[in-house]
Amino acid sequence: MTKHLIERVKTSTCALYGTAGLADTFLSFGITTLIMPIYNIGLGIDAVLLGWALAIPRVIDAITDPLMGNISDNTRSRFGRRRQYVFAGAVLCAILFPFIWTPPDASQNVVLAYFIGIMCLHSIFYTIFNVPYTALGYEITPNYDERTRIYAWRFYFATMAGATTHWLYKLCLMAGEDEVAGVRVVSWIIAAIVLGFGIIPALFTREQEVVQDQEKVNLFKAVGSTLRNRPFILLMTAYTIIVTTYFSAGALILYINIFHIFGGDKDAAGTMTGLSGSLGVVAAFVGMLVMKKVSEATGKKTAMIISLGIAILGGLSAWFTLTPNMPYLQILSSLIMGMGSMGCWLLVSSILGDVCDDDELNTGLRQEGVYSAASGFVNKIAFAFTAITTGYILKMSGYVEGMDPDPEVGLKMKVIFISVQSLGLLVGLLVMVLFPIGRTRAEETRRILDERKKADTASPQS
Repeated sequence: MTKHLIERVKTSTCALYGTAGLADTFLSFGITTLIMPIYNIGLGIDAVLLGWALAIPRVIDAITDPLMGNISDNTRSRFGRRRQYVFAGAVLCAILFPFIWTPPDASQNVVLAYFIGIMCLHSIFYTIFNVPYTALGYEITPNYDERTRIYAWRFYFATMAGATTHWLYKLCLMAGEDEVAGVRVVSWIIAAIVLGFGIIPALFTREQEVVQDQEKVNLFKAVGSTLRNRPFILLMTAYTIIVTTYFSAGALILYINIFHIFGGDKDAAGTMTGLSGSLGVVAAFVGMLVMKKVSEATGKKTAMIISLGIAILGGLSAWFTLTPNMPYLQILSSLIMGMGSMGCWLLVSSILGDVCDDDELNTGLRQEGVYSAASGFVNKIAFAFTAITTGYILKMSGYVEGMDPDPEVGLKMKVIFISVQSLGLLVGLLVMVLFPIGRTRAEETRRILDERKKADTASPQS
């Protein structure tokens, strides 16, 4: 039996939950932002090999993600089902983070082996933190619009971190004699931020939807029901396509600025990438507020399709704005892209809560942990594809580690960047058109579930 304690969530609860979004962003995007610049540009590790090295930990995720989701779903303690894991995961991730950037001074194969090992360990620690944290957000409230509000707060803090991640390469250049030396300083700062913000939801939030008598969830049955859930499969298919193409192409921006826009000047390229990214984050914040209102008026599915349409427009505009003659013009594309993309990330997280309700309607079980794990695993697979495809995209453009600036290579990077990003976002949009859960279905599902719970509550007294 499940009881709902509140409908309207306090702003303080939303904010306290959202703070760990800042830590989460540094643990995910902080790494993806710096891996190629540090290990490829700085250390000269082959981009394709580096991409495959990033993909290997996903094999571990295939086991640990659903296992962690199932463990937290089945936990019964005075701390609830999620918070103790959020705390432990944040501490472990913070301790490990600086060691990602201290490979031995050895051959490429030894460095790659170290990198694979440390990233496998990071993947396990991140799963302990992220899977319960995401599940906690789903179960704070059953309300359709309140879920979007809760995740808006998570993404407010993620947006703050995002404004900083675009400057990380520049900060590394400033903190040491080169990016490799500088990242060893910057990584300790990030570790402190992860620790400070990552543990806040564990200490100050409570699960507002408390599972009291639910039977233990069998791991294999839970995974099976997840894979049979058509709305979930459609949502995750769209998300995987969007993330892979968006970030595979996005990883080229620094390279395009170095080799096409600024003729090999890494410092100027780092400044431009940071400025463009930060202003894009400001636009993302605005887009998040706008899409939250659009979602309340039209439903999450429609709002997400609109968000993707705006992002596609931003991607196509880069053909005109990525030019050496007017370097700062690229900020315009970043603003448009930021406004569209952040609405997409917000709505995917909120929609997944509705998918959990749909699953409960069919199975009778609350399985936020497994769905959180499944979505987290899909997210990691998408970033693994991103790492692999980024390496191959760089090779396709003619880029070679240590090469001098080449206008032809820079132009190829630009064409690939625009084509891959825009086409991927379009395919993701078309998949979302097929997604079956809109406001009407979600609210009807919620009504049926609430009636069930009222009947379950009354039955012992009758």
